[in-house]
Amino acid sequence: MGLFQFLILSLSLLPFSLFEPLLATSTPLLDDALSLLSFKESVTADPFNILASWKWNQSSSDHHCSWYGVTCHPLSQRVISLNLTVDSSAALGGTLSASVANLTQLRVLSIPHHNFSGEIPTPISKLLLLEVLELQGNNFTGYIPTHVTRFRSLRLLNLSSNLFTGPIPARLIGSGKLTEIDLSNNQLSGRVEVGSKSCEFLTHLKLSNNFLTEPIPTEISKCWNLKTLLLDGNILEGKIPAQIGKLSELRVLDVSRNSLTEKIPKELANCLKLCVLVLTNLVDEDSSLDSARGEFNAFVGAIPFELLLLPTLEILWAPRANLAGRLPSTWTESCSLRVVNLGQNYITGVLPEGIKMCKNMTFLDLSSNKLKGYLPLQLQVPCMLYFNISRNQISGFLPRFGNHGSCDTSIVSSNVNNQDILKAYLGLGLDRNDWIIHDFSWNRFVGALPLFFVGDELLATSNDHNFSYRLLLSNNKFNGSLPIGMVPQCNSFKGFSINLNANKISGEISHAFPVDCLRLTDFEAAYNQFGGSFSGLAISHLVMLQRLDLRGNALSGPLPHELVNVKSLKWVLLGRNNMTGEIPSQIGHLTSLVVLDLSQNALTGFIPPSLTKASGLETVLLDHNKLYGKIPSSFSTLVSLTQLDVSFNNLSGNIPHLQRINGCDAFKGNKYLQSCPDPHSASPANLPVPLDVHKWRSRKKIKTLIIAAVTCASVVLCLLAVIILFFAFGRKKLTRLSSLRRKVVVTFADSPSELNYDNVVRATGNFSIQNLIGTGGFGSTYKAELVPGFLVAVKRLSIGRFQGVQQFEAEIRTLGRIRHKNLVTLIGYYVGEAEMLLIYNYLSGGNLESFIHERSTKNVNWGVIHKIAIDIAQALAYLHYSCVPRILWEVDTEPEEKEKLLELLRLASICTVESLSVRPSMKQVNSSKPLRFAFKFFCLFKFVIKLFEAEISKTNRKIPNSTEFSLQHTKSLTVSRP
Repeated sequence: MGLFQFLILSLSLLPFSLFEPLLATSTPLLDDALSLLSFKESVTADPFNILASWKWNQSSSDHHCSWYGVTCHPLSQRVISLNLTVDSSAALGGTLSASVANLTQLRVLSIPHHNFSGEIPTPISKLLLLEVLELQGNNFTGYIPTHVTRFRSLRLLNLSSNLFTGPIPARLIGSGKLTEIDLSNNQLSGRVEVGSKSCEFLTHLKLSNNFLTEPIPTEISKCWNLKTLLLDGNILEGKIPAQIGKLSELRVLDVSRNSLTEKIPKELANCLKLCVLVLTNLVDEDSSLDSARGEFNAFVGAIPFELLLLPTLEILWAPRANLAGRLPSTWTESCSLRVVNLGQNYITGVLPEGIKMCKNMTFLDLSSNKLKGYLPLQLQVPCMLYFNISRNQISGFLPRFGNHGSCDTSIVSSNVNNQDILKAYLGLGLDRNDWIIHDFSWNRFVGALPLFFVGDELLATSNDHNFSYRLLLSNNKFNGSLPIGMVPQCNSFKGFSINLNANKISGEISHAFPVDCLRLTDFEAAYNQFGGSFSGLAISHLVMLQRLDLRGNALSGPLPHELVNVKSLKWVLLGRNNMTGEIPSQIGHLTSLVVLDLSQNALTGFIPPSLTKASGLETVLLDHNKLYGKIPSSFSTLVSLTQLDVSFNNLSGNIPHLQRINGCDAFKGNKYLQSCPDPHSASPANLPVPLDVHKWRSRKKIKTLIIAAVTCASVVLCLLAVIILFFAFGRKKLTRLSSLRRKVVVTFADSPSELNYDNVVRATGNFSIQNLIGTGGFGSTYKAELVPGFLVAVKRLSIGRFQGVQQFEAEIRTLGRIRHKNLVTLIGYYVGEAEMLLIYNYLSGGNLESFIHERSTKNVNWGVIHKIAIDIAQALAYLHYSCVPRILWEVDTEPEEKEKLLELLRLASICTVESLSVRPSMKQVNSSKPLRFAFKFFCLFKFVIKLFEAEISKTNRKIPNSTEFSLQHTKSLTVSRP
């Protein structure tokens, strides 16, 4: 072969050598395209056709690289990223196809916030090059596959907000090169395990809102690069391990909504970069649930001073954490605190002067503690979006807070740019508040009120965010007159509200009323010493005014006619004054009116029929006046009216039929008014046919004789009974009766000396509508705060009702001997000539029945059910085994199930002891009982579901998910427990 022929042959073979790699890679390219098309076939919902471009094209081998959400390698054309991030309105639905595992060069698989369901397919473990796996915000179920620990290149794993159950894979935390793990908002159970190897790469660990149990592992200190640790919303118990102090890079720590106890370790102060510390939280991230998970952390002692003085700490959030001790007095200029919530604790001492060094503080809540002393003069109140020191014992004059320098009102400092820190702020609910609130109420302040200013920067923030301003000064001892222009900047806000109730402020109301505040929404100055005529007050221009409360003052003169022109008014409360004249006939112009209280004045004239034009009217109090004429029949058309009192007037005529009001107390004291009809009497249609007149007269005489005879006999028997009782019981009973005349409250438990009849009446505002928290068949219940921090619920019953007396006696016999934290406690009772009072401890969270009825139209949160189940078990165990004598609660179940339930209660009685030294561990329970705790836990859930069904059936409602599904779901939650 010649040289020329050899060259020709070589050139002819050259194209085949060039295309040989392409032919070799054509099969993987085809596999990638087919895998994507298989993924598309598993999608059952695509409302916006975002996968419309995913179509087969034979003319191009790499056509799939141009499909939406697909990214290919620039050289090999292999798929390296599948990212389907879309708006929620365009969310896809279906299952995750196992064909994704054929994308063997895939680095990123991100399909967040869709509606994919089912389990993660096992073949996905073949994606050995995967670096990012984001499946958050879907409906994936089952266990988290253990093969995720095999992804040696995986850096980010986000499976949050799904329905995963079972334990966290044992070697997941600390495996490979993982820098971020987010498993929050699932239904994971078991303990938190940290791998045996060092997890030096992990920087963010988020396990919030699951069912994780047992103590926080001390091995967490191996993750020494950790910046974010979120463990909130679980069932973790024990103490915060001191080893967390070894996490020198830690910025955010949230352990709220668990069952943690013991002291807060001072070693946390070694986390020199700590910015956010959340120990307890009463705000739920889901505003629709409103703190439904509850807070069960109860720490011991005080927060270590070293922790409070950390120069980097910006958020300290620990309301109702059972904290005691004092606040440090040595804050320096390096203080970075911006948000501090230590409300509802037991902190004592004074509010230290050093706190003024925290010049960037925008949120301070120290309410419901035991603080005394005076307020620091240079406290930056004008710069604070939220300032609350209510319900303490702080005294002295209220200083005039000036604006000492500029205000930094930003919630987050400029040097903080961490997304997780921002999220921590939002999780505390700070972003949802559209009010600037300064609350000084329920203290012991004296003297005249100063002018109140708001910082210029805060005003600018208000203009940007449409903030309203609420100034609360009630229940102090302020005196003197209100300064003119008390809040000079009141028109700079979206709205302005002021509460001056229960002080000793005096002066002419015409001078005190802030008529210049055009954006006034609420003016509350009840129970002060304001006087003068109210009639000449020009208020018609206050078009935003909704609440006007001037009860319990010394106002005189007629009602101002301009009042009826403020059509935004919903609450008009002017009772207990000296007002005269007539009720304006134009009061019907107040069509938004909900509550009208003009009681205990000297008003005359008719009740205007136009009043009933306010279709949403709920309460009308006109008692103890000098009104005359008829009660307007149009009151019968008000379907929302629940309270009407026209007693002790000069009314006449008939009593109209009221749809939601029973009883006669509301009409007594009107001698010209028709007798109140007995609600049990026969209606006119059912009355018997009249007899012959003569027969009727003869029968009337016989009846008269019989009645006279019976009356005489009754009188004689009563006299004999009194004599017998006198000699049988002696002066001891007479002493008791005399004490009742003195209105003495009989108490069962330790209670403050303020628990007497007069204080109860005063604390309830004379049983005012403002303190009404519920009504029932036997009476109404009111909230009362006898002393700061001591709340009670007062049930008021009428002696005129026989059933009410029976209910009263039954509750005294039963509740009088019950003492348990999950059961309502009867503190005391009072019996008078016309009323009876039952006084209970006040439960701010309501009761189980109301919770069920409010939640029955929504998805039932299993974390809520779990904690409710524990509380019910504790309460029932107490009733069955600890209360003397025992109170047996009947369960309508099969005998076998009842035995299991009783066995469960026995277990609960030993597993819910508060003392850690007495309460057995879970391992001890398992070893001592042949039946697995998981099955007992399942029985407990089954019992609670039956309870939910029974309660919801009262209102013909249904649980959103079927019971069978719920039981299976619950069982899957518990079978993995040790």
